[in-house]
Amino acid sequence: MVKTYGLIPVIRGVSLQVNRGEIFGLVGPSGSGKSTLLELLMGIRQADEGDIQMLGMDMKKDARKLHHRIGFQLQATVLFERIKVMEALQLFRSYYKKRRDLNDIISMLNLKQYLNQYVRSLSDSIQHRVALAIALVNDPDIIFLDEPSTGLEDPKAIDDMWSIIARLQNEGKTFVMTTQSLDEALEHCDRLAFLMNGTLSMSSTSQELMHKLPAGTQSLGEMHTYLGVHRRKGESA
Repeated sequence: MVKTYGLIPVIRGVSLQVNRGEIFGLVGPSGSGKSTLLELLMGIRQADEGDIQMLGMDMKKDARKLHHRIGFQLQATVLFERIKVMEALQLFRSYYKKRRDLNDIISMLNLKQYLNQYVRSLSDSIQHRVALAIALVNDPDIIFLDEPSTGLEDPKAIDDMWSIIARLQNEGKTFVMTTQSLDEALEHCDRLAFLMNGTLSMSSTSQELMHKLPAGTQSLGEMHTYLGVHRRKGESA
């Protein structure tokens, strides 16, 4: 895939494959092209070059069908200011033919006590939960998450989020997520792809990657340096 804004290339010939039922992480620093790549995969933006095949369908030809089978939570999910949680869930659920039971979603995300509250009055962590609930209303096969832990300062809220993702994965759901946290990706993703300046630098399972990395590598900055050195040497990471 290739995506350019004006004369600036944002995605430079990225090619990847995601397996059904896995948690696939797109990892990279801010500005590396992660969110743009995710938007291309979701069909929010169109690639200048390249094709996207998903669930046996083509994103260009079958966009309407695919949109009914995917769910997504963006970094900033904007809802109407004067809408309550239950109203938001019912509204977005009404857009789809296939629908997950609302009581199941509400129970899974522990939202019952917030159903009659306005979304704008909720804490950031609860708003995150509402956004994830909305991503599930059509019982999607593939769920896209753009830096899902961003803004969650409470460790318990982060743990709860990953517990929910693990439960959904056990149901057979596929996740494609972006993150700037190397530790988070290594702990929770089945496979990782690293983006540097819009280019795929490495794709590997979490276990394989941990064996490849130099001992003590913990941050994306260190990862960025490691990949850069290997590129200059002409080696494959």
